[in-house]
Amino acid sequence: MIVYFIGTGGSEGIPAHLCTCQTCDEARKFGFAQRKPSTLAIITKNKKAVLIDVGTDIRDLLHVPLEAILLTHWHHDHIYGLYKLRWIAKRTALYAPKGDADWLMVNDPKNIDVKFIKPNDVLKVDSLKITALKLNHQVETFGYLIEEDDKSVAVLYDTKGLPEETFELLEKKNLRLAIVDATYPPGIDDPYHNNVDEGAQIGLKLAERTFLSHISHKNLPFLMLDEYVRKKYGGKVLVAYDGMLFYV
Repeated sequence: MIVYFIGTGGSEGIPAHLCTCQTCDEARKFGFAQRKPSTLAIITKNKKAVLIDVGTDIRDLLHVPLEAILLTHWHHDHIYGLYKLRWIAKRTALYAPKGDADWLMVNDPKNIDVKFIKPNDVLKVDSLKITALKLNHQVETFGYLIEEDDKSVAVLYDTKGLPEETFELLEKKNLRLAIVDATYPPGIDDPYHNNVDEGAQIGLKLAERTFLSHISHKNLPFLMLDEYVRKKYGGKVLVAYDGMLFYV
């Protein structure tokens, strides 16, 4: 299994249009500091692709048939790319929570086959076993536990902490990797998203390695954030970036 980070940003991406904050200015200077909204692909051992959220147009980045699309929730920064992707030439299943579902995608999905799922539902997609997990957000939102053979990955954004039932399930799984919401910088308390340290602590309790993602431009600039996380947490916690690959 390969985890391909296509987009690791928050709603606005980085740089945000016309923003002159330190994070956005840095991203204009260094392309590696730029972030598209959250979009993640899992490449199975059979070289099949499963997409988790479609925050950006993926057509030039993942030009292969999709075995399935999974949505964490229906906020527009996680579904923007669906408006173009729905014209895909191959009928493709999309699994998502029912709460706050997008009217256009439900009523005019083109070649996207929308299927609503519930927490703890289990899907079999190619060589993957995928379990929907309840998260803490302002609308109905799922994380996903993805298992292939003896390896497992958890995708956990958007969320503030974890529901007890989700934590207890994941605690038993000996996760190889946790990908965790870290929208805000250290010290910021938001009701719907983790800050960097809150995200890191979730991952450290559950997984061998943690990648922090869903990074807002309100967070620390890329180089400062990367240095902060490396110094505080060592190699067990890293900041994800667009284009990053992880071999599970």
